[in-house]
Amino acid sequence: IFKCKEKSSCFARQCLSGDCRPFKINVIHDAKGPSSNEDEPFLACERECKCTFYCCNRPSLSVFNVENGTNNYIGKIVAPWKLYNMELKGYNKEDELRWIINGSCFQLGVHCKMPCEPCQTIDFNILDANENKQSTMQKRTAGCVKAALGDADEFSVIFPGNATKEEKALLMMASVFLDFRYFEEKPNQQKN
Repeated sequence: IFKCKEKSSCFARQCLSGDCRPFKINVIHDAKGPSSNEDEPFLACERECKCTFYCCNRPSLSVFNVENGTNNYIGKIVAPWKLYNMELKGYNKEDELRWIINGSCFQLGVHCKMPCEPCQTIDFNILDANENKQSTMQKRTAGCVKAALGDADEFSVIFPGNATKEEKALLMMASVFLDFRYFEEKPNQQKN
């Protein structure tokens, strides 16, 4: 289990939409024990502020391995413009397309926030560069009780069998990017 710590300005969080908001995220292990280094991140990602308009200036997320003080670029995640479906593309450090995450907008969980099972899940396919299905990802809402206490959703990723550790890191950060891009409430929609 991992924890993501977002770093962004108060202005960015409250006034900018998820499409253009800049942020940095550090990912740490959530393991408690004598050998765990709780506040030592092993992954970091950065997204610059971009004014996105339809197919122009699409948002992207750069991912870095920061274990043991290094800062190695792993790759990037790009949100291409799609009229209906939710989609992300993952590129390795050589800028080669490695996978596509695709989810239909015609799922109950996208539009209906009821406590029944079909309304609590949104499924995504993980495709390779040739658009062959390799694996799946799922977003699951917290349910009635947990949703009343907080706003965290759960993402589960089944990694493709041939994925490298860098590709697994990109897929993990893609789940965070999906949450920011498509499921974050706008500042004026937040509950008081």
